[in-house]
Amino acid sequence: MRVTVAMGAFNEAPNVAIVVTDALSAIAETGGDGEVLVVDDGSTDGTSAIVDDLMARDTRVRAVHHATNRGFSGAMTTALREARGDWIFLGPADGQFDMHDLVRFLDESAHADIVVGVRARRPERMGRVVLSRAFHAITKFLFPLPLEEFSSIFLFRRSLIDSMTIRSRPRTATLLPEVLYRAKVRGARFTQLRIEARPRMAGEAKGGRISVAVFTLLELVRLAPLVRWDEMRSARRARVPAGSPQE
Repeated sequence: MRVTVAMGAFNEAPNVAIVVTDALSAIAETGGDGEVLVVDDGSTDGTSAIVDDLMARDTRVRAVHHATNRGFSGAMTTALREARGDWIFLGPADGQFDMHDLVRFLDESAHADIVVGVRARRPERMGRVVLSRAFHAITKFLFPLPLEEFSSIFLFRRSLIDSMTIRSRPRTATLLPEVLYRAKVRGARFTQLRIEARPRMAGEAKGGRISVAVFTLLELVRLAPLVRWDEMRSARRARVPAGSPQE
């Protein structure tokens, strides 16, 4: 089994080397093969040079550089496209989650196609907690999912997304709901795993900005009917016998 640990990094110079090193250690702990893929999302603080140095020192590290910042969905879309592993483990580059949880996630993958991390506690400011709860409530209304909630850390089979057309726009946080909902409609098996969240090691959080939250809300409303239509058409095509005329 080959696993890709993928992370987006925007101005994470104080953190990225530590997190990548932890991810490499976690891969070794699994006893399997793997890589760490860092999507440098238009950083201006030296993150790019640090990632390139890590890549030069260890062939298991790969980097993709965005010329400009594309936000969470933009960075993760690149990660999904570039990952080479049979399984993709998404996690942040800010140190808020223990990369060694990879072992626990892979253990759960024996009976699931997607393992979703659920935070056991939230060491965050009240404003960020409120935004997170609102995001999950709206998401579950527009994209019914068999999940308590979801964080930005999860593991899934790469084959699940090979035929997906990702519609989430850059600079939003809608990619995870879109991918998870598409996978659910296609019959993917889900399981949830409690994980401990901790304060970021250094630097500034980017996901709690009001502008991003508003843009994400508007994008969720735009996206929901498009994704449902995509999946209805895919299911209809799958039911048409070979050689029959299609729309």
